[in-house]
Amino acid sequence: MASLHPFNLSGKWYKGNLHSHSTESDGIRSPMEVMNWYSSHGYDFNSITDHNRLTIPDKFGKPPLLAIPGTELTCRRCDQEYHILGIGLDSMPIESQQDPQQAIDAITAVGGISIIAHPYWHDLQLDDMLPLGGHDGIEIYNTGCWIEQQRGHALVHWDALTSRGQKIWGYAVDDSHWKTADHGGGWIVVRANKLDQVSIINAIKQGDFYSSCGPEIQDISLEGDKLTVKSSPARSIYVFDQYHYSPLAVNAWDGDTFEEGANYIFEKIGKKKPITEANFKIKPLQEIIRIEVVDFHGRSAWSNPYFRNSDQNNWD
Repeated sequence: MASLHPFNLSGKWYKGNLHSHSTESDGIRSPMEVMNWYSSHGYDFNSITDHNRLTIPDKFGKPPLLAIPGTELTCRRCDQEYHILGIGLDSMPIESQQDPQQAIDAITAVGGISIIAHPYWHDLQLDDMLPLGGHDGIEIYNTGCWIEQQRGHALVHWDALTSRGQKIWGYAVDDSHWKTADHGGGWIVVRANKLDQVSIINAIKQGDFYSSCGPEIQDISLEGDKLTVKSSPARSIYVFDQYHYSPLAVNAWDGDTFEEGANYIFEKIGKKKPITEANFKIKPLQEIIRIEVVDFHGRSAWSNPYFRNSDQNNWD
């Protein structure tokens, strides 16, 4: 059984966050304090994305981790506001308050990564996002938006866009401002040969990562129509597609006896039996696959989507 991209690649896994703020905009920690916090908590790289300006970490001292310059651009189309992250920049590619497509194009033109930030928090609808093209993806989990307003997830936006033909990646981030517990909640794990800016940026652009706010995805493999997922101990493993062709989830409580009158589905007789591997049969009509692993704390990890008959894979 062959592992799928990026689990079949050489190199190492590197943990990083792509959305944080400092005292250079509306954060309350200095750039060096931001970098020190992420370094001391097991991160290999971080991007400070202050609002409408480029914070160059090297100007504040020697970074203790790979510090990738970035920005969060405020954009506008008619009455709708958008925030677009630009990651891996040497200078500001465009001024703020421009059309979001112009910002995406400007970031792409200089080799940066462009990400639509917190679409649920911004009340972006499908009609607001579908016309935009050329970006590298959207934030599917934003810790700050979840902590502050319970509007941190954007899985519906992601699935709606991919099912309509957009091959984009999903990013879990912090959006840390340090005024609340908005740091250390969402990250990406990148497969790359080296821990340097060029290697990490190229790997992210290729989708060589998964996102998480807790669990690990250790392997995804496919042989014919048989899909196998391996993970850290989990409560549930799901396979999603663009319609209703997805196979049923594998859950830790499958086959267990539930107590009479149990208050909720997780309340069962016996010990919890975490899942570390799950097997699925992919249906021929399934055009897209993405994996979600959920642990017993309700935290998720998300693979990037796989598209049938792409250069990544094929299933019959």
